[in-house]
Amino acid sequence: MLSKSIVRFLCFCWIGTLGQALGLCQEPTELELNSPRPFEVIQRRGFVPKSSHLNRAGGATRGFGDVRVSMIPPKVQFTQLQVRYLDWNLGEARELPLDSSRWQSMEAIQLDGKVQGTIRLPAGGWYRLEVRLVDRDSVVAQGQVGPVGIGEVFLVAGQSYATNSNDQQMRVEDSSGRVVAYDCTQKSWRIAHDPQPISNGGDGGSIWPVVGDLLIPVAQVPIGFANVAVGGTSSTQWLPEGSLFPRLIEAGKELGDFRAVLWQQGESDVIEKATSEAYRDRMIRIRDTAASAWGKSPDWLLAKSTLHPTVYNEPLNEHRIRVAIDELISSHGFETGPDTDILGNENRGGIGTRRHFSEKGQRHAALMWFATLWNYVNRERPNHEAVLASLPSLHLLEPAWNSSVIYRESSILMQEDDAQFATARLAFPGAEIIEVQSADGRHRFQSGKDFSLLDDKLTLMFRLPTVIEPLRSSQLFPPKDSPNSYRHRKGHPEQNLLYAPGRWFHDRDLEITYRRVSVDASPNLSADSKNLLQKTKTLLRSGKGLKIAVSGDSISTGLDASGTTQAFPNQPGYPDLVAAQLQDSNRCAISLVNRSVAGWSVANGVADLAALLASKPDLLIVAYGMNDVGRKDPMWYGQQTKLILDQAKASCPEIEIILVATMLGNSEWIHTPREMFSLYRDQLRELSGPDVALADLTEVWKKLLIHKHDLDLTGNGLNHPNDFGHRLYAQAILQLLGEPK
Repeated sequence: MLSKSIVRFLCFCWIGTLGQALGLCQEPTELELNSPRPFEVIQRRGFVPKSSHLNRAGGATRGFGDVRVSMIPPKVQFTQLQVRYLDWNLGEARELPLDSSRWQSMEAIQLDGKVQGTIRLPAGGWYRLEVRLVDRDSVVAQGQVGPVGIGEVFLVAGQSYATNSNDQQMRVEDSSGRVVAYDCTQKSWRIAHDPQPISNGGDGGSIWPVVGDLLIPVAQVPIGFANVAVGGTSSTQWLPEGSLFPRLIEAGKELGDFRAVLWQQGESDVIEKATSEAYRDRMIRIRDTAASAWGKSPDWLLAKSTLHPTVYNEPLNEHRIRVAIDELISSHGFETGPDTDILGNENRGGIGTRRHFSEKGQRHAALMWFATLWNYVNRERPNHEAVLASLPSLHLLEPAWNSSVIYRESSILMQEDDAQFATARLAFPGAEIIEVQSADGRHRFQSGKDFSLLDDKLTLMFRLPTVIEPLRSSQLFPPKDSPNSYRHRKGHPEQNLLYAPGRWFHDRDLEITYRRVSVDASPNLSADSKNLLQKTKTLLRSGKGLKIAVSGDSISTGLDASGTTQAFPNQPGYPDLVAAQLQDSNRCAISLVNRSVAGWSVANGVADLAALLASKPDLLIVAYGMNDVGRKDPMWYGQQTKLILDQAKASCPEIEIILVATMLGNSEWIHTPREMFSLYRDQLRELSGPDVALADLTEVWKKLLIHKHDLDLTGNGLNHPNDFGHRLYAQAILQLLGEPK
């Protein structure tokens, strides 16, 4: 069994040379990089078409790719592995406008004498990847590879119409050569000029350079093809026991992730007079066995490719294969490819030619594949996939209440009316302020110049004026009927409370990343998490995917996260954050059905439950309380919640449930009496068990508000979380589900 050890390159790797041990200067050693390879395209993830428009707040969601960096480590002493990426324009590198040119430290795995790590790159390219090993402040080894791209990758299989059997050799016309082909024999990538690198060779032309060229202007990412098609082969030869199946499996494994299998085949089955049933059953076996071997189930797009007019005229046998393809698509989960059988006459080579597509036919078939692929790639994806690319910056697996570093904790700048400075508050004593920025990411603040951490280690004092307008103490309780206010301040009927849904608070929020002085264990929300929600964890770890249903109030709809107001960074509410993190951590599909409605009480959740359970969820998240605490009847709340549990179990016996104890509302508002929240939470705790877990946001808010103001965590001033608050919700729920796969 291979030994594998996690190597953190903040520790020393003592493979030193005598010269280095003596501190002698020398030129950096050249690194030998095994991966990625020049012209390699990595399949992108997180592409959500409806969020890919250029003027979207937070940027277009064109997706991203995780690039595995692998090298043979030289015999040098080093403390860090660092990587960065630059834009490569076929020999001309220029730095990207983002922070990509900044060197990043990587965490890596040492395996079989190689060092491997992963960097997440945005969809696009070409990129040049630069890697270096650093010993303290000195670069001791360095290397680079390029071009590398993040785009769309397709595995092509079938027979001659998919190979080099057509009349005209085509060339990639994209000026940057962003259409590439994988050579399964040489284990290398190259620009996809014909002839394609396929096992049985051939010096004719194909359709794939043209398909890629058509996709490039609209997809705006590199396109890669790995072609294992073989001329003159029937579906029988592609069966698991056949001679061609191993090359299909090997190519899929070498690619890792790819978008789909493009299947262009059928003529040989016409010649063999295969029945519809036989062709159908063979294709199902090929697909299902391949999925088992790959450990995933990519889509298969089936072209109708039964016509070969210079070889045979068999309308009945052609019809049988076409009927089989229709049934595979309608009833067995295959996807629709182009119907290239409609291309006749001048689209086909005649006697004296290669007897497949003519040049005109190649271009028309390529156009049909382009239309198919563009529609296929642009199918709508779940909203939560738009979050995938930004997950590393959200730190959802590092709960703020028991982590040594708090990432992007929110605080609103506040100023006493006669003060010459403004303050922001930390939840925990800070030993080091790492970064302070505005919540929209537009402004960054420097310690010593813009602010100072006071001796209490809990307060940041900002010099005035500052680019973010501070909130004055006189604004907290405006007179009745004032703008940006809401009635019913506790004990002061003549006053309102500051209330501004939307982006008003977001535009005034700071986000502070800092290292804590010390970390205590409270609130320990995951003391028994190992024994909770075992069926849900099994589904996640197995890669089978998970169906999540959410029943809740306005907090669960995402109000007032920046994503609901199209403010940068366009972060959605906690349900989408949870779904995205589970999908990314476990590399499985997550389905999210959210029937939450603003203003709902737990009683509304009871009434709506049957409609929600129609989705047959594996995991149900129930999140009420904010609109119920004003009733001051914890027992009623517990009874209503128990009705949801009982009905859910009766309808879906295998279902597991997370009960969410709500955040605290504004302590000055009569509709959110502070003393009620713990009592309502306790009702949920009484209902908890191995398959009913409690996410205790009530306790999280109590902990954070010891030193913070209510408005530091709010999105509207009263009863909604801001972006950081939604991340707290997600962290509490994810902590119940344990370690990722």
